[in-house]
Amino acid sequence: MRKLNMIQVVLLLIVAVIYNAEPTTPETVKIASWNIRIFSDGSRDDTELRHICQTLKDYDFIAIVELRDATVLQRAESMLETMGKDYNYQVSDQVGRGVKERYAFLYDKSKVAVIETGKIFSDPDDVFIREPYYATFRSGKFDFTIIAIHVIWGDTVAERRAESRSLAKVYNQVQEMDPYEQDVILTGDFNREPNDTESYTPLRNISSMTCLFTLPQKSHIKDSSLYDNIWFQADYLREYTGISGIDRFDETDWEHGNDSCENVNRPFRTRSRGI
Repeated sequence: MRKLNMIQVVLLLIVAVIYNAEPTTPETVKIASWNIRIFSDGSRDDTELRHICQTLKDYDFIAIVELRDATVLQRAESMLETMGKDYNYQVSDQVGRGVKERYAFLYDKSKVAVIETGKIFSDPDDVFIREPYYATFRSGKFDFTIIAIHVIWGDTVAERRAESRSLAKVYNQVQEMDPYEQDVILTGDFNREPNDTESYTPLRNISSMTCLFTLPQKSHIKDSSLYDNIWFQADYLREYTGISGIDRFDETDWEHGNDSCENVNRPFRTRSRGI
């Protein structure tokens, strides 16, 4: 696989900037991840959707968790076009045992192209309440496979830990599907903080596995938790520049600063994060 020289990560959405070493295109790509609470056509009027798009447009690639329908993505795509941005997306079929959700990968067509279209991870044993979703993309000379997950909340911590422990198997199997593609990124809402050894020991046992965000950082809109993260193997994702952050849009982009948290609690579950 062709490699890039560096990746830069910015977080609010989970965002990553990757140097693509392609002289005919911009040299970096910013990758983000965002859990947008109950993101559906019926739950977002144009005013709320415009606030969301004002944040989305700052990133070249966004993994979206807790999507409920594709119609709101179509509206977002059209609204982003009025902002001078040309996006497309990959969206999953419905997943979930009760309430149905979808995953989406939204990307700027001038910076990112699809190599392998999105697929839902095969889960014949029904380990996951919402099976992970993955696809492969290219930006300049940088190819990467990204996996999105929304771990169960359930009734007990044990349920969340059981799903999280199974993610190492998902990561390894997706990586093994293409022996030439080792740049795999795992992102989403894990519903456990990264210091929970019972949840993450299998993932951390994978060679050079790294999570970008650690305590005391917080990704939830009310600074209550760090459930959202980005995981990858540092030995393979060498393009990463070491720059990361959490996009605190609730404090910087909303009129009332910190007081806006009450207002954005409905539109947004978490801040965006990125590499």
